Amino acid sequence: MTQVATGPDRRGRGRPPRLSRERIVEGAVEVLLAEPAVSLTIKRVADAVGAAPMALYRYFPDRDALLQATADHVLEAMERAPIADGPWPDRLRAWMRAGQANLRPYPQLMPYMTTTRHPAWLPGLTRLREILTPAGLTAEDLALAAALISSTMLGHAVYEGYRRPDEEMTALLDDAVGHGADPTTDALRPLVAGLPAAHARLYDAILDQTVTTVERLAGGGAR
Repeated sequence: MTQVATGPDRRGRGRPPRLSRERIVEGAVEVLLAEPAVSLTIKRVADAVGAAPMALYRYFPDRDALLQATADHVLEAMERAPIADGPWPDRLRAWMRAGQANLRPYPQLMPYMTTTRHPAWLPGLTRLREILTPAGLTAEDLALAAALISSTMLGHAVYEGYRRPDEEMTALLDDAVGHGADPTTDALRPLVAGLPAAHARLYDAILDQTVTTVERLAGGGAR
């Protein structure tokens, strides 16, 4: 429980709050949210928490350790968001959409999320089990569904985090097909022009396929 100071602040005016492992991780999250495409460094996080870079090494031996702790923090925080009641397929869609929205700002953390040894996925698996219980899946199919859903969410987040921006990709593909009168390359132009809109619809298409597969595992629909 946080205590409210009633007397003079012993830290003195202008001094930064006491450094802690939790505060450093929170600072890393703040930096990533502000500039997700800029490489996270110890110095940038130190600046965010008002500390010298060397002070952070008392809590984390290197940058990888800090990124791993930050990834675990984000995974655990994702599971605190409430999911509305309703049929389990609707709840699953809502959970997957919320998860994708929460993962999107953290492309730099994707490799650490996929290799974590910390039980950061346990809250997610608990939530998935709760959502999928009405589907009546066998233990084996429940495990398969959980693996499918998790890999869908993380896999798409990795793809979104590392693919080229639509505008850049469209320009590159447009250059690749050329500007001549070749009917083969000219036929590709509508496809190239449609890629930005396709990417906007991509996760919903993948999500629908994932939910449909889980419904098939459950015997063709919600129970």
